[in-house]
Amino acid sequence: MKISIFVGDIVDAPAEAVCTSTNPRLSLMMGTGAAVREKGGFEILRACEELIEVESRKSGKKFLCAGSAHVTAAGKLPFKAVIHCVASDASHMSSPDIVRTCAKNALIAADQAGCRSVAMPVFASGHARVKFDRAVQAMAEAIRDSQTSVEKVAIVVLERQRNEEVRRIVDAVMNGS
Repeated sequence: MKISIFVGDIVDAPAEAVCTSTNPRLSLMMGTGAAVREKGGFEILRACEELIEVESRKSGKKFLCAGSAHVTAAGKLPFKAVIHCVASDASHMSSPDIVRTCAKNALIAADQAGCRSVAMPVFASGHARVKFDRAVQAMAEAIRDSQTSVEKVAIVVLERQRNEEVRRIVDAVMNGS
């Protein structure tokens, strides 16, 4: 699997599917969720609200499990799908294990949606406060260990100065260092 780093807004990343790093209520109010909602349209938010409603009818809970990934249409965005990755628990906390599970489940969801490329933000490194380097390492481990037909993963960062840090961590994980 080829891993690249894209510096910029998640909605501009070159991929067939794009991921959000979101909370268990899929509110799409901050970060990558807000970017997807703003540029993709409210149909994406409505699809997320429907996912929560379905979960509520099934389990009585109005939130989704940390680490889970949920596919919606991409609205006005040029992607086949948006994959909403629940990168924190109900108290907005996360861990490298949750990040690893998000990346793994995002790749499975992309594969099931027929996507060969996916763009992922550094999960849980914002509101959920996982240290950036630990989140990147967990994602790289999940990508390395994945068994999907996804061929390309773009790790998306907003700040250009993070590019080399991400590359160093990904290379270390992929090369077994």
